[in-house]
This record gives sequence, C-alpha cells and structure tokens, in this order.
Amino acid sequence: MRRTDGEVRILGPVEVRGPQGTAVLTGARQRSIVAVLALNAGSPVAINRLVDVLWGDDPPRTAVRSLHSHVARVRQALADCGMPGALMTKPGGYQLDADVDAAAFDRTRDLSLWRGEPLADTELFGWGRAEIDRLREQRITALETFWGERLEQRDAIEELERLVAGHPTRERLAGLLMRALHHDGRHADALEVFRRLRQRLADELGADPGPEISALHTAILRRDPLLHSAKPAQLPARAGHFTGREAELKELESLPPIVVVSGVAGVGKTAFAVEWARRVADRFPDGQVFLDLQRLTPAQALTEMLHSLGVPADRMPADPAPLYRTLLHGKRILILLDDVRRARDVLPLVPGDQGNLLLITSRDALSALGTRHAVHTVSLGLLSREESRDLLTGILGEARTDAEAAATADLAVHCGRLPLALRIAAARLAIRPGRRIADLVRELTRNDPLDVLSVDGDDRTVRTVFASAHRTLSPQAATLFRVLGEHPGASFPADLADALGPGLDELVASHLVSETGTGRYALHDLIRLFARQSGDLGDGVARLLDRYLTIAHAAGQVLNPRHDLVSRRPCDDLPFGDDRAEVLAYLDAERDNLLPVIRLAARENLHRETWQLAYLLTSYFEARGNWAARVEQCEHAVDAARALGDQRAEAEMLRGQGIALQMTSRTAEAMIVQRQALRLARETGDLRGEARLHNNIGNAHSGLRAFGEALKSYQAAMDVHGAAGDEVGVALARRNLGYTYVRMGRPDQAAAPLFKALDTFRAKENRRLEAATLMTLGDAFHRLADLAPALLYFGDALKISREIADRRFEADALTGLGVTQLALKDPGAARENLTRALEVCRDLGDGHREASTLRDLAEAELALGRREAAREHLTEALHARTQAPDEFEQALVHRTFADLEGRNGRWTRAAEHWAQAVRLFTSCRRS
Repeated sequence: MRRTDGEVRILGPVEVRGPQGTAVLTGARQRSIVAVLALNAGSPVAINRLVDVLWGDDPPRTAVRSLHSHVARVRQALADCGMPGALMTKPGGYQLDADVDAAAFDRTRDLSLWRGEPLADTELFGWGRAEIDRLREQRITALETFWGERLEQRDAIEELERLVAGHPTRERLAGLLMRALHHDGRHADALEVFRRLRQRLADELGADPGPEISALHTAILRRDPLLHSAKPAQLPARAGHFTGREAELKELESLPPIVVVSGVAGVGKTAFAVEWARRVADRFPDGQVFLDLQRLTPAQALTEMLHSLGVPADRMPADPAPLYRTLLHGKRILILLDDVRRARDVLPLVPGDQGNLLLITSRDALSALGTRHAVHTVSLGLLSREESRDLLTGILGEARTDAEAAATADLAVHCGRLPLALRIAAARLAIRPGRRIADLVRELTRNDPLDVLSVDGDDRTVRTVFASAHRTLSPQAATLFRVLGEHPGASFPADLADALGPGLDELVASHLVSETGTGRYALHDLIRLFARQSGDLGDGVARLLDRYLTIAHAAGQVLNPRHDLVSRRPCDDLPFGDDRAEVLAYLDAERDNLLPVIRLAARENLHRETWQLAYLLTSYFEARGNWAARVEQCEHAVDAARALGDQRAEAEMLRGQGIALQMTSRTAEAMIVQRQALRLARETGDLRGEARLHNNIGNAHSGLRAFGEALKSYQAAMDVHGAAGDEVGVALARRNLGYTYVRMGRPDQAAAPLFKALDTFRAKENRRLEAATLMTLGDAFHRLADLAPALLYFGDALKISREIADRRFEADALTGLGVTQLALKDPGAARENLTRALEVCRDLGDGHREASTLRDLAEAELALGRREAAREHLTEALHARTQAPDEFEQALVHRTFADLEGRNGRWTRAAEHWAQAVRLFTSCRRS
C-alpha cells in the first residue's frame, strides 16, 4: 500500500505531522476520527462503525451529518500540514493513508515510539475502547520482553517494581521482578513479591498463581542453582553455498514466535532453518538449542531440552514440562526442532513465554499446531532456474558452468530443481573435475535418476529422503500415492484423487503431493518416479482410467447426447452438473491430460478403455478444437478397436480421425480414412454411421474444392439419414449442402436448404447446429451483398455460441461479423471483432482459422491506413500456413500482400506476390 508523506501518532496524545508542520485538530471529536482511521490505516472504515465508536449505543439523529462535517475539517487540517489526499472517501466510509506509529510498533516493538497512554485526548466507545486496551496489552507485553532480556541491568529492579505496581496481578511481570531480585541476592524480597501477588489474586479474582510462577517461587525457596541456567549454542553449521530463498527469509524479519518450515523431502528445510537461525542468533542472547525429533520422543526431547539448559540428570523432575517453561520464562532462547512428524510431538515443547522462538522443520504443514498457537508457516518450493544454476555454480565454479551453460540448465531440469538432488549431482561432478556436465545429464537420461542421484559414502540420497516420508503414510494414502504416480499429466484435479481412494490431504500435508492451483495437485517429477517404484500397483491404472471414462461419459451427455455408442452407469460424485459451460470449464482444465491418459491406456494394452475414451471426448473437441491432439487420440483408438476386432468402433474412430485430419488441413489424408470408415459402416449395417460418413466425405471434397463430388456426398447423406429416420442428420446434410453452395459462389441456391435445416434444428432444440446454420446464412447473405441480414445472422450465431460455450463457433461468428463490418466500411468495428476472433483461435490452437483470421485482420488494418500492422499480420498468416497448408487461402494472403506493397509503391514486391497468388489459384483449379 502506498502511503502519503507524513505520520500519524496515536501511541500517546493524537498528533499528525506532515511535511509542512503539525496538523491543527480542534476538539476531541476530530482527534478521535483521526485515531480510529489510523487504527485501520489503508483500509476503509464504514460510516456506521465510525458512528458507533464516536457516539456509542445512542447516537443523535444528526450523527452522520455531524461526522461528515468533522471529516471535512480534518481533511482540511491534513491538507494544511502538507498531506492532501491522505483522508479519502470510499464507498460507504472513509480511509486514511499515512504511516502510523502503532503499525511501526507492530513491526519493530520499538518502545521509544510510546509517548504516554494510547489515543490520549480522544473520546471513544465500543470497539474503540477495545483497541485502546489492545494497544496497552501490546505495550506491556513488549516491556516484559524488553526487561526479560535485561534482568541483570542496574535499573531492571526499579523499572520492574514500577511496572508491577501498575499491573499488580500480571504474573509475568511479577516473575521477572522475582528473578531480578533473586539475581541481586534479595531472596526474601523476591518471595515477598510472590506473597503480594498471591494475596492480590485471591482478593480480587479468587484465584491462585499459575504453575510457572509457583514453580519459580519453589525454586527461589530452595535457592535452586537451575535458576542460573546454561546458555546453549547448539546450532549446526550453515549449509555450504546456501542459495536463494530471499523472499522467504524476508517473511521472517518480524521474528514470529513459532515458525514452521515445511516442504517436500529434499527441498532444503533444515538448511533454510539453520541459515535463518544463524542470521538472527544474536537476537537470542540466552542461547540456541537444536534437537533432531526424528530420533526423539516428545518426552525425550523435553529431557534433552532441560539438559541443554543446565539441568543435571539427577535433578530431572518426573514431569519436566513446568520446569521447562519456568527456565524459559523471561528468556530469549531460539529452539530449532528438526524433522518433526506430528503436531502433537511439538506441543509439550512450545514455550510459555513469547520472548523465545520455536523454529520447526517438517514435511507436514502441522496445521493442527495452528489450532492452539499462532504459527507462521513458510512453505519452501523448488528453486527457480536461476537459483538452481547459482547453486551449481557455487559448488562447481563459474568457469565450469559457463563452459557448459546449456548442460548446466539441463542438469537443473533433470534434478527437478530440488536442492538435495542438485547438491548430490554437483558433488558427483566435484569429485571428478574432468568430467563433463553433459555426461552426467546423459547418465540421468539413460538410467534411473533415483539411482544416479547418490554419492558413495553418503546414505542421504534422493531415494532415501523420499522413502522416509513414504514410511509415515497410512496404508490408504500409500495406495493412493502409488496410483497417482501413474497419472501421466502435469497435474490432476482433487475429485480424481478422491475417487481413487482416501489420503489426498495426508499426501499434501506430507508434501509428497503439491497443490498447484485451486483444486489441482501434482507430483514432483522425481517423486512421481519414486511413487511408481514404491509398491504393487494392482488395478490402479484400470481405476484411474475408469474415472476418466466416467467423467468423459457424463460430460458427453451434457455436450452432445448423440454420441451414444458407449453407455455407463450413472455416477453421483461428479465434479460438475448439467451446465454446459461448467462441463467445458472442467474439461478445459483437464485438456492437457486427455491425450496422455489415452496414451497410457494404449501403452497398457487396455484397448476398450483406449477407444471409448477417445470416442466419449468427441463432443468436447467439437466445441473446443485442439485438433492436432485429436488426430493422435483417434490413431490410438483405431488401433485399439482393431485389436478388439470391433468394426463398428473402428469405423467410428476412423470417422473421428478423418474429421481431425481435415480440421488440421490434412484433407487428402482425411478422405482416405473416411472412405475406410464408410466401407466398415456398410459392412456392419450401421446406417447412421454411413450417413455421417457421407457428410464427412462431402466436407473433405468441399475442402479440396471438388464441389461437384461434395454435393453428391451430401445428397447421399440425406438419403441414408432419411432411411434411418434421423431428421437432425438430414438437416445437417442440408446445412452442409448450403455451405458448399456458398463456397462455390452460388449463394442464391444456398438459402433454401439452409432455412429448411434451421427450422429442423430449432424444432429439435439443437442450439449448436442452429448456430452453425446461422453463420452459413450470414456467409450467404454477405456474398449476395445483402449485408444487414448478414450482420443479424452472425450476431445471433455469436450469441448462441457464447451461451453454449462453443469457442470454435464463437471464433467463426466473430470473423463473420468482422468481414461484414469491413464490407460496410466500418474497419474499426471489424478490427475489434477480428482481434477477438484471433485470440479465440489461438486459445484453441486452431492454426487454419488463425491464418485466415490474420489475413482478414490485415484487410481491416489496411482500411484503417495501418500498413505496418497489416504487414505484421500477413507475415504471421504466411507462417501459420506452413503449419496449416491451404493453397487457396495462401493465395488470398499473397493477393492482400500485393495490395499492401502496391500502396507502398514497392511494385517489384507487389508483382512477386501477385505471381505467387496466380500460381496458387491455378494449382487449386487443377486439383
């Protein structure tokens, strides 16, 4: 938050100091307004809350009007002292932006900021009084910490006596005074402090002193030497070449009393904790203790702590916890507990005094600890690429990593940017100075990285640290971990893990699984490899694939129930409902997993799962594209169907493959597989499949500009669909017939079949095909130069496409609107819609549509006189056509390029582009 110049002081009388002097605040009400806004600096305070704090439970009717008047005067006073804009009006309230001494005290605990009673000379009610009490408590707590570190100073007794007089029932202050008197040899006076405290508590509260101060009283009675405890210095040495983590270290500048450092095994939790502990050790003059809780029970850890504080074995009490808290009372000790497994192991070791610091490392986030104490958690992630290189360079030397910069980057990738793996890899290279980094990368590529990432004589390997985390898992979590190791994607959704069995929360808490986003999780690459080696998989892959089949089937029922070749039992734990947009959003998040999952099924020779998954995802790809992935999906599915001897499934997946090939501009290949599918459909007597294939073959002919053959195929599709009683199929063939008439330059013949198809789609409530037909009608009327209805049809198609979340049709409708607006001499609007269309095409990974839209966008830029922008779009369009070849569309790009060069007076280049266009147009006519 950006603060204005100036400071508001509320730790004493309210005062505002600006660059031009001190603000003149007249009356308690103005000072109170400044004070309560300063308590919430940077955040708005609602008017009703301000009325409550300024007037209490019975405000006058004029309170709000009076508040506005006072605020106006305060705002002027702030402006006069050089702080204009510091007091801002916000919706429903006011906000003050300024540095505030109370906030500075929160960060630093600097007692010199206090000038007296907080918010003196104000009149507050309700929550304002509670805030004053809170500030007082902060001050006295800070004073306790301050004098707890200075008990042996000359003025300690005098200051503590004054504080105890002001707070006679505060046990910590009394305990500090007792210690100071005891250290000064005044044992009787120390015991008298306890007597007065006990009497005061009994008289005023009817209570007894607590166990810690009672234990201190007993120790003073006995003249216990333990009151002069040892000052341990047990921190391990820093890790060599500590790298990065500056953001995490900065988080801890305020010294929270309990810190949990968590993260995956091998991420460097102990190294980080030791590094930070070393940096702040001088702030803990009473010592630093280090305990490895992997080898100690909680009781043993308490005993070790007392030994560290100077308690001999023969003086160890049966219950060491009270003595532990007593010895830490008033001290400044840093306690580092390494490798904690469970929150309950830590609870006995939490100091009662917040002047001490408890620093914990654990693979578990120890969330249960946060239910009892204020805990600051630092979650260590993987090193960045730069940090990984810095760590390797620190160990191997800059000359060596610079000489093999690419191999160094590859090594970081193969180590998963995990600090332990990087250190082991660097150690292996360090002991062999002549070995090339690339050789180790090659070894990691060819062999099991978990075997490679080890050093002779050191049992701390990547495999062993993962194994130590794995051993703590429950049987259910271990089983889930093994199955998730087979998931082939970069991440997976929570519902998938939950469907496979219990244990996800346990895996996340142990950092074997990481949350990568809302509701999505992942395994580190090396952890995934370990998971695959961690036990018997059983039927894990089959269960994983079964979940994807369930999801794909349920999604298909929402997106397009006509894909009904596969049936499955209803499922009641789906992550989505019947909303089309919700289903598409879920599959969009899973899009990068769909092809890898089908590859997994194919690799495991699970033929039924392979083709059914590809089939059930048909409707998703119809809506979203990503046709290159779809081609490979269908290839696996065709092979699987053939292995099963299922000709109908083979025909259906050949049909899907043909559509995907055509959508990726591989139309000649599409024609081949569609004809193979047609033969199989006829052999199996699948009339509906045969009719669909006639439609698809017609589309392929149309794509190859063999329009006569396309018309014959569409007529055949109508005949067979009619024989099968499929009205929607007949209407689809009619729509395609109309579309081909438009492409042939005969839009006048397109209207009749298109309107007839539109009536059927509306009657059958098929919104998707309704949108497709509306777009074709828009094309037809555009070609007829009847642009008003063309705009209307494209607009209606865009509305439906967005309602059904069909992004491919959305792109087409936006393009149609854009080219029509261009024809209407409105290039600005055309450019806007075409830019949106281009964004959608790129999101879909549809190279063909992207290239076409780039050319249309170049035309709009030319009409706007933006020639360099047009050149950029045309250059991109030619490049895109190398990935999605189409000679006719490529010719159009050269034609527009020729126009551009001609406008720039570059006649030679214009002629070259014209020649290219003519050659390509001629080639299209010949084919």
